[in-house]
Order: sequence, then structure tokens, then C-alpha cells
Amino acid sequence: MQTLNERLTDTFSPELRIVLIGGNIVGKTSVVITILKKKQTKNLTRKCVMSEGEVDKRKVILIDTPGWWPYASVKETSESIKQEIMSSVAMCSRGPHAVLLVLQSGVAFTEAHRRSVKEHLELLGRNVWKYCIVVFTRGDWMGTPTIEEHNESEGEALQRLINKCGNRYHVLNYMEQNDREQIRELMEKVEMMARGNTELLTPAEAGMEETDSGWGSNWSEQDKLERGSFNLDPPEMHEEYITKWLENTEIVSDFRTLSDF
Repeated sequence: MQTLNERLTDTFSPELRIVLIGGNIVGKTSVVITILKKKQTKNLTRKCVMSEGEVDKRKVILIDTPGWWPYASVKETSESIKQEIMSSVAMCSRGPHAVLLVLQSGVAFTEAHRRSVKEHLELLGRNVWKYCIVVFTRGDWMGTPTIEEHNESEGEALQRLINKCGNRYHVLNYMEQNDREQIRELMEKVEMMARGNTELLTPAEAGMEETDSGWGSNWSEQDKLERGSFNLDPPEMHEEYITKWLENTEIVSDFRTLSDF
């Protein structure tokens, strides 16, 4: 009996093209490693990085974009980073099927965080949301039995973001590298979403207009109201949390410590 992924592949694109976007240190490069099962240098540059591989005998193209500082507004992000994020769409021939919005578990998702993510994501266009799936990294840090409980416990800011993405989300657990089912499920979600869209995200649609007045001068009143002030204090990242994050980053990045990867 064919799996859902096999049935979808029979009548869909022979390859999947995906852009990964998110702030600094959320784990975008580790997502690439986990999906493609190949060694990948961390993207510490200010450039997009394209990687290719296969998942269940299907070609997958991933574009890893540079991140921004957590809680920063789009005005506070350098022009070079904004241009790289916008250019990621053009790197995919005919446009990407999906945009994976990468968030890290274990960090409180505040209203300031939501605003920052929304601004940077919309560099790819106002209609980017219908191409988005939220991907939570470090699922072992979630602290709740289910992703649904996690989303509810995080409060309104995260729930608003997920709703904006059509209630599409997925969890990746780096400590279970041999569990390929989590990758198959993600690819199925990507394809099913792409089938529901009548067209691909294209460079012509991507990017917010910049005028002499600066980024966001063409925002609607609702957009301005949602963005508001960024003078919100980010949650404190304690030394214990930072130490744990660095230790797990080394585990994911060092292939000599992973078996059958």
C-alpha cells in the first residue's frame, strides 16, 4: 500500500523547493541537517545558502536565509540582510513551494517577538502567509506532552502567529535523528499546503515596498497598529538556558557524535 507521501508524489512536482526563515540562533541550519541527513556548515554568513538532497527518493531544495536579532524591528535589520531574505525566493527556480518559519522551543514567545517575526516574514510579500508552516526546533525542550498544549501555554502572541499561518505547524526533535517519520510528515504537510495554493510564491510578489519614507511607509493603519512600539523588554535568557543551548548545538553539529546519520 502506498504511503500518503508516495500518492502525492505520483501527481505532483518531482522536487520540493523550500525557503527557511527565522531569527538568529533558532536552528535553521540544524533543520537543513535534519531534513537532508547530510553534514552542513552553520550559516554564520550574511548570505543565503542553498542545499540539495533527497527525502524518500524525491529531490528537496532548501534555502537557508540569514537571521535577524531577536525582537528587532525590520528597520533595525541591515539592508544587506533584508535584501538577502528577499532574494531567497529568486534562488528557487519557478519559486518555492513553501516557507518554513523556524521558531525555537524553550524561549518565551512574546508580543515583541511576534511583531519582529511578522515584519521580517512579510519581506517576502503580504501573501507569504499562505505558503508558511511554523517549524518548532528542539522539540525535546518543549516541556509539554503535546504541541497543542505548548501553543496554548505560550499565550495569545504565538496563537495569533500560528493562525496567520493557517494553523500549520510541525515539531522537530534533534535528539531523535534516526526518526525519519518526523521528516516525512513535514514533507507531506508542505506538499498538501502547496497543492492548496493555485500558484507559487514568486520574486515579483515578494518584498515590501521601500520609499523615501522608509520601510513600512505603505502599511495600512491596521499594520501600524499591530506593529506598535518595539520598546518591549525581551525575556531574560538565563545562563543555564544559554549553556544548555550551546551544548545541544554542538551535539547536532558534530556528526561524529551521531549514529547512523
